[in-house]
Amino acid sequence: ARYPHRTIKARVAALAVEPVLITLAAATNPWHLLVFRGAGAATLTGSANWTYGPALWMHNWYSYLALALGIGLVARAWRNAPSASRGRRLAVFLAALVPVATHAVYRLGGRGGNVDPTPLGFAVTAVIFTYAVFQQDVFAFSPVARALILDQIGDAIVVVSAAGRVLDLNPAAVELARGMNPDVGIGPVGASVQELFGESIDVVDELETDVTMDLPGGRTEFQVRASQLVDRHHRVLGSVLVARDVTEASALSRRLFAAHAQLVRQVATIEGLRADLAELASRDALTGLHNRRHLVERFASMLAAAQDGGETIAVTLFDVDRFKAINDEFGHLVGDGVLVALARRIQELAPSDALVARWGGEEFFVALPAAGATAGLAFAEAVRRRCAQDSIDVEGHVIRCPLSAGVATYPASGATITELFHAADVALYEAKNAGRNRVRLYQDPDPPGSTPGDEPIPSPGPDQVPDGS
Repeated sequence: ARYPHRTIKARVAALAVEPVLITLAAATNPWHLLVFRGAGAATLTGSANWTYGPALWMHNWYSYLALALGIGLVARAWRNAPSASRGRRLAVFLAALVPVATHAVYRLGGRGGNVDPTPLGFAVTAVIFTYAVFQQDVFAFSPVARALILDQIGDAIVVVSAAGRVLDLNPAAVELARGMNPDVGIGPVGASVQELFGESIDVVDELETDVTMDLPGGRTEFQVRASQLVDRHHRVLGSVLVARDVTEASALSRRLFAAHAQLVRQVATIEGLRADLAELASRDALTGLHNRRHLVERFASMLAAAQDGGETIAVTLFDVDRFKAINDEFGHLVGDGVLVALARRIQELAPSDALVARWGGEEFFVALPAAGATAGLAFAEAVRRRCAQDSIDVEGHVIRCPLSAGVATYPASGATITELFHAADVALYEAKNAGRNRVRLYQDPDPPGSTPGDEPIPSPGPDQVPDGS
């Protein structure tokens, strides 16, 4: 596949010129005596007395040169052949060499009167070919190998010359070419790649490309790969194109991609629902604040961070004053509205990093990270003052809802959430016992180093409002 198809046909035609001419010369020899001369040559009698004419000598030397060239090409092919086929090519080389060598020795030795040993050489050739045919399968090897390897491959394979002409192609490539161009003849060899497959296939610019073609069976996608054919002198002899039908694979890939995208969306939806469910599970259904379960879980990490950083935490426990009276007078629905409004006020006044939760009933718990007693008291007092001053309008009822608060701090009041809640609860009851609508800071009744009779230091109290408001 080194030469274009048209070049091969031209060489075959050129090689046929000399045999045709010598045949015509022999047929017309009586007219010119260029092939045979001697007594009787003009009347084609007494051949034993004929001598060779110049045309026959030229024919002999031409034949010897042609044979020598052919044997040289076979010898070179044998020398460059891979080990798997060298034995077969050696058999062809020897079979062609034996009769030529015996005839040459006979002629050059000047033994024209002796018996010509050339037939014996052909007998040896027959023996060599018989061995090659039955032992090495020399004739069947190449056609069978091509039939099994190339013709049975479903991919279209096209061998292209350096000039872009098709040198060989398997049946799949022929079918593809005829599907694209029904006018392609029986022998597409020798045509250009563009004539067979159009401008969509380029063997120069890209080593691998994806091509979409409109065939009688529908739109078809091909993956085309081009590999250059380079000889041992690094000369580019041509290219091999392999076109693989990837229509089904591409459709399957698109379906898998779409299924994967859908799965990703479904997983994201599930994760979102899971997050929403987790958030709902951590929220109080009435007020929307975090519930006690979330408070305990979140406070554990807040407490660990404070322990690692050596910081303080202020906690505040709020309780609505005389909430039972509100329920008894206005009903539980109004009472629920009051709790919702109070929760909104506490959340509005709390810092962004505060943990605000409904502890239960009419009690609210707030944890302020990195805050001490002063900050805790200031926050609790701000909430208390807001609730004391601003009434709540629920379903047309104007209700004043003062509340009391107890404040405790980590680590002064306790080291766990249970201890801190207990301390804040104690401070809350002190505020209740002092007349409600107040804020109290927890004071350890028995601090380290205290002596009997020492009184706890009261926390600063807010301006008092009339009790029962």
